[in-house]
Amino acid sequence: MIIEGILELLGEEKGLFITAVILTFVNYIFLTLAEWRLFAKAGEKSWKSLIPFYNLFVSHHLIGMSHFWFILDIIFWAAEIYMEIFKIFPVWVEEAFFSIAIVLTIISEIIHIMKLCYCYTKSELFGIGLFLVPSLFSMIFAYGKSEYNPPRAHREHKAKNSAINKE
Repeated sequence: MIIEGILELLGEEKGLFITAVILTFVNYIFLTLAEWRLFAKAGEKSWKSLIPFYNLFVSHHLIGMSHFWFILDIIFWAAEIYMEIFKIFPVWVEEAFFSIAIVLTIISEIIHIMKLCYCYTKSELFGIGLFLVPSLFSMIFAYGKSEYNPPRAHREHKAKNSAINKE
């Protein structure tokens, strides 16, 4: 019913819409497969890559990225949903908030990509490719020869936990 309504509104652009939906789905599949493999390379349980938000939390942990960025992303997502549902703020407040949210989200994504490249011994140039064409470069990342090299803080945390478990 909903899809029929959308297609009716689109009129002549139905084919374009259907193509966009299919490409988005294929992109999602590629990114999910890549993340599944990257988690396995890092010694993490791969099923964790399938759970929304939790996969981002685990990914931040694996690359040694501060959870501040994860919490900031969650706050932005929740605030955006709240603003869209309740519409209680003036338009200029929403636009200012969304502008700040977009800038900080892009900064967070760039930091995440560069730390990911560092952990899998890839260059900054590869990180730029990963930012611009994530599906292709994620698959190269996941199924290429790169190996996971945990950040120093992550190695120290694992060593500390294993020492505690041995006692």
